[in-house]
Amino acid sequence: MFCRHLLFAFLCGTPFLLQAADLKVLVLDGDSMPWAEVSNNQLSAGLYFDLGQALAAQMGRKAQFVLLPRKRLVHAIESGGADVLCNYLPVWLPGNFDWSTPFIPNAELLISDQKANKPASLDGFANVRIGTVLGYVYSDLDQALGAHFLRDDAPSMRHNLRKMTAGRVQHMVINQFELEYLQKQGQFKTPLHPFTVLRSFKGQCAVSRSGQVTVAEVNKAIVALQAQHVLKKLIERYQ
Repeated sequence: MFCRHLLFAFLCGTPFLLQAADLKVLVLDGDSMPWAEVSNNQLSAGLYFDLGQALAAQMGRKAQFVLLPRKRLVHAIESGGADVLCNYLPVWLPGNFDWSTPFIPNAELLISDQKANKPASLDGFANVRIGTVLGYVYSDLDQALGAHFLRDDAPSMRHNLRKMTAGRVQHMVINQFELEYLQKQGQFKTPLHPFTVLRSFKGQCAVSRSGQVTVAEVNKAIVALQAQHVLKKLIERYQ
């Protein structure tokens, strides 16, 4: 019997190799460095680019990056339009998908311009305007301040940093990884009071239940990259 098509090759006992599908890595289109650098509507650099490439290679796949606005992230993961979305927490992004093991160290900070009076405790921020990002959940401040948590929403952390530099906001929430990167790059020079740590955490990957990979496969890749010290080296590039 002569096999004329790959579909019949397996039936004929002829070995062949199927190429694994690309790993579709979802990235928020408004993210910037150190997380993401976008050129011509394509992700070209940043920690998400490096991480996506590393995870895909570890799983024997190629990374395909999908840039979407915040409102479409959950649907993309739930529907299988993307396989993974990394550096989030379940409390930030509720939905019908799985979560990887935590592995990206970070902290959520409340920072204050040195020219402003900084309250001595978190309770003292009641009814004080705090720069926040539209659509973000700030569970620690919600719990501490309740109805007295006065959000001053902006499209991104970068917008809030520009507002602080211009004196339009005196207090804001930012992640430590991004703040230290911008200070090191000389892109944010406003003198600050000692910051308040709202939450130390390790970012996770949301994994689609309708995608090309399972959460077990993602976790296996993460563990392997940790054992090879690849993740540590990737993170240190931006610190």
